[in-house]
Amino acid sequence: MRKLLFILALCSSITISFAQQGDLSKVDRIYYTCKIWGYLKYYHPLISKGSFDWDEKMQTVVGITAKYKTHAEFSEYMANWIYYMGQIKPCTSCNQGDSQDAFLKNFDLSWTQNPKFSDKLRKSLKNIERNRFQGSHYYIDQGKVGEFIPKNEQPQLDLIWKEENQRLLALFRYWNYIEYFYPYKYLTDQNWDDVLKEMIPKFIDAQTRLDFHLAMLELVVKIDDSHAGLITSVIDEMPYYNYLPARIDLIEDQVMVTEIIDIEKSRMADLQVGDIIKTINNKPAVQVHNSNKKYIWGSNDAVKDRSLYHTLFMGMQSPVQVTIERNGAVRPTSLSFYKYSDISYEKTATKPKWSSPSDSIGYVNMDALTSGDVDQMMSEFMDKTVIIFDVRNNPRGTYKALAKYLNPSDTTFAIYTKPDYSYPGKFVWQGKANCGESNEDYYKGKVIVLVDENTQSHAEFTVMSLQTAPNVLTIGSQTAGTDGKVTKFPIISRFYTAMSGMGVYYPNKTEAQRVGVAIDIPVERTVAGIREGKDEILDKAIEIAKEEIAREIAEAKAAALALQDSLRMDSIRRYTLKMDSLQMNDLPLDSLQVDSLKVNDN
Repeated sequence: MRKLLFILALCSSITISFAQQGDLSKVDRIYYTCKIWGYLKYYHPLISKGSFDWDEKMQTVVGITAKYKTHAEFSEYMANWIYYMGQIKPCTSCNQGDSQDAFLKNFDLSWTQNPKFSDKLRKSLKNIERNRFQGSHYYIDQGKVGEFIPKNEQPQLDLIWKEENQRLLALFRYWNYIEYFYPYKYLTDQNWDDVLKEMIPKFIDAQTRLDFHLAMLELVVKIDDSHAGLITSVIDEMPYYNYLPARIDLIEDQVMVTEIIDIEKSRMADLQVGDIIKTINNKPAVQVHNSNKKYIWGSNDAVKDRSLYHTLFMGMQSPVQVTIERNGAVRPTSLSFYKYSDISYEKTATKPKWSSPSDSIGYVNMDALTSGDVDQMMSEFMDKTVIIFDVRNNPRGTYKALAKYLNPSDTTFAIYTKPDYSYPGKFVWQGKANCGESNEDYYKGKVIVLVDENTQSHAEFTVMSLQTAPNVLTIGSQTAGTDGKVTKFPIISRFYTAMSGMGVYYPNKTEAQRVGVAIDIPVERTVAGIREGKDEILDKAIEIAKEEIAREIAEAKAAALALQDSLRMDSIRRYTLKMDSLQMNDLPLDSLQVDSLKVNDN
């Protein structure tokens, strides 16, 4: 019996030993290294001063820890590595709690206490949090509104994409920028830790320069931000952007020609507005578009679908085999596409800055209106029943000038979150945006705001301001969901990107990021509407405007009738008093001038 128990115990010991021997995969090891490296970069008092070449340390530690196969070995090395960085002095100014203005949806350091880490490593990481760096950070700069800007990063001009550790350096840098300083990290479709685990193998396995650049692009796309993107010479030179001579959009889940851009090339390709591209190289066109989305940056599908014209044929060789539906008939054909510079873009008629579709309706093209135009435009429109502001474009900073006319008082329309640089990963509610001023003679008619997927960034900010008008209605489709100042920076040399650098919210703390601005009446473009040449969003606004005018006319008529009734009753009352007075004086009734008391009913 004892011999049996001994054998079982030995087997158990061997099993545990083998389990410990291989319980740390390469991906997990690099995952932990990335997180610890970034944490030390922004938290450790000595590293945050720039005391070490932190990029060089990263490549060294990745190389050394490659031989470790267990969490125990890895933890022991990392704890000793941190120890030899130098002694950490107690921080007397480090706030250990959260302020009333703290925004914590992005913050999570629970991973530093991972039970798979050794007790020594967990204590070391916690000690760094409690005594974290305070002051002017070597690796952090701030923009004009407090947004994060990387500083003192080595340009890596000699980056060799073939070297795995250098590819991983690009991943480590960018992942930690987002981890600690992206205000909308909590809104990404995919958990940011899961993104790291998914992308590590792609950076490790990159076989070509293009593989590496596309891995970087896919990583950037995963922050789900229309301000993001990646500019590199390789991506710009690859057959990434292939253009048709006609505009295509996703309408009612179909790839549709919506506008002729180059008349001659479209004629040669036999493309017409209303054509539906059903298949591309024997694959459903919508399926092709969806498979490309991992390389299309955008806060929501409305933006990614907006990019269809630029991205549907990415990576393909011209010509492609397609099937096209027109008037119910489907025909096979081939399509050639072109470089942007090879397409002759037809000049479209310039829209006026403002116009009057009717005596009671004003229309404002916010793409053309300037602040200097606002006084004249509003002087012409103050008596209109409805003013339509078309913000399906790029406004020119007119929201403050407009609010002076549209609002009766100073009003807050947005509030901000900004990084808390004393506690990286945390943000604070700080600052607000106001518009309007005290004005008893403000515009009291109906304000209608038009939006769609082209309403992005400053346009959305402008809409949020217009939405503070007392009698306002927003009509259209989902906007780009991209608010906050754009922060632009290189990840490594010649890899340029951007992100929304500050959080922007409605005053009730509702997000506009990703979801877009609030819409009262949703209107989507339809296949039938495009074929009929309609602007369905504007048409809906005109319909609402006419209803408003009809309501105003009905109210005016009702008020006039009420006034007539009031005057008639007043005349009868005065006539009755006159009769009573005459009877009291015994005057004959036929002496009354009754006609003089009649009310004019006309």
